[in-house]
Amino acid sequence: MRIEEKTKEALWCAHKLFDRGLVRGSTGNISFFHEGRMYISRSGSCFGRLESEDFAVVSPGGEILEGKPSKEYPLHLTFYRKAPGTGAVIHTHSLYSTVFSCRLDAKECVGELFAYTPYLRMQTGGRIGMVDYYPPGSRELFAAFEKAFVPDTRAYLMGSHGIAAGAETAYKAFDLIEEFETSASIADIAGTYEKGKIRII
Repeated sequence: MRIEEKTKEALWCAHKLFDRGLVRGSTGNISFFHEGRMYISRSGSCFGRLESEDFAVVSPGGEILEGKPSKEYPLHLTFYRKAPGTGAVIHTHSLYSTVFSCRLDAKECVGELFAYTPYLRMQTGGRIGMVDYYPPGSRELFAAFEKAFVPDTRAYLMGSHGIAAGAETAYKAFDLIEEFETSASIADIAGTYEKGKIRII
């Protein structure tokens, strides 16, 4: 696929995520991989206003080749280095996913997200990675993310931080972000009902 097509995909995903309220202000970051280089949204950029010139370029080894990348570019590089075939990565602080990530028992209860509909399991293969809280952009976070990373796991919930998802294309990563947010919202709403009032599958 040509770089123009990959850029168009990434821009569509960024704009849609912003329009749907899954990203606000200048939060979140998106990247795609092309011919041995990572193209990632620049530091401080807004998904709603993202344009083709708003991508910085980073080598697989972490060398910044062009522009000022999002400070969380090492998270994206982990996907590309450790999960061959990853073509795009999206990280958001979407509301319900972030609320779930704030739970002190999130690690023990992440399986609850599969309990209400079959679709998140279909998207993730039943695998969701968990990463403990460390300050955004910190070396500790990057080290914890790399330690928790498993090549066949495409979605990672970071404590009090949100979700990161990688897939073959930006469109597929977008689908995963949306399905995760939907499942997290259902889990949150369903939690307000008494046991026996809602179906668990």
